[in-house]
Amino acid sequence: MPRLSQLVALCLAGVVGTPALAKDEETFKTKLVGYQEVPAIATAGRGTLRMTLSPDGTTLAFDLSYEGLKAPPLAAHVHFGQRSVNGGVSFFFCGGGGKPLCPASTSGTVSGTVVAADVVGPVGQGIAAGDLETILQAMRDGVAYANVHTPVHPGGEIRGQLKGEDKD
Repeated sequence: MPRLSQLVALCLAGVVGTPALAKDEETFKTKLVGYQEVPAIATAGRGTLRMTLSPDGTTLAFDLSYEGLKAPPLAAHVHFGQRSVNGGVSFFFCGGGGKPLCPASTSGTVSGTVVAADVVGPVGQGIAAGDLETILQAMRDGVAYANVHTPVHPGGEIRGQLKGEDKD
């Protein structure tokens, strides 16, 4: 019996003495296609977006890849809006909001980071400039989408509703 008590004591000491684990990174992703635009767009263009939130919740790293667009993109960004509804812009990947111009080709990749200072709203929909947490919550809840705008389709050529990686 003394051995069992010692084993239990050692296990408890390991649990108590272990520092708390850091919060896991949270990821969001989507596939962008013309049929998700409102109204739907017939295009061979398509894309993928993956975003990873830092463990401290202050930086959102992104990789947006696209191909087959009808023209080089003018802008790419995240909007606050549910599926099949257009909403206001929240933050940019390229082509506005202080981000670099989008690549001048119909296929490409844009990578970078978003921080609270990059959030521009949409104020009229209740998201203040700089309010990263509210748009992150909208992304978690499935009421945010990404899209890529081109001169041929200035309202958006490809679009995808954002979702957390562990969600359907």
